[in-house]
Amino acid sequence: MAGNIFRPSVGGSAAVLGPLESEVLNALWEIGGSATVAEIVERLARDGRSVHYSSAKTTLNTLTEKGHLTKSSRGKANAFTAVLTRAQFEERIVGGVLTGLMRNYRSPLIANLAETLASDDESLREFEHLLELRRSALKSP
Repeated sequence: MAGNIFRPSVGGSAAVLGPLESEVLNALWEIGGSATVAEIVERLARDGRSVHYSSAKTTLNTLTEKGHLTKSSRGKANAFTAVLTRAQFEERIVGGVLTGLMRNYRSPLIANLAETLASDDESLREFEHLLELRRSALKSP
């Protein structure tokens, strides 16, 4: 899953995946568990998105090759399962972006974070709470 390009102007999983990849992965998360190509196409259709079977199949195989999905047999069809939950996927993406920013732009990142948190009391309290939890965890044997 390494090598993703982060597009901050795009929301959700589309910030690191192509638009159809994002829609397909989101449909799979909404279905929960595993799904066949036909089930993904059906789910997308219910959401008002018409996707050809062959396009969905290609996209699911691409997501599998990229390490986002696993593929197994379900009768005569293949079933696809997300490797990570939506929350785990988002956490991994955010962690990767922040690690890269810390490595290459440490001072501007910290200055920007301080500026942003200083103007949002609720986020600042949440950040301070999380920071204290992390510090406590590091001190514990």
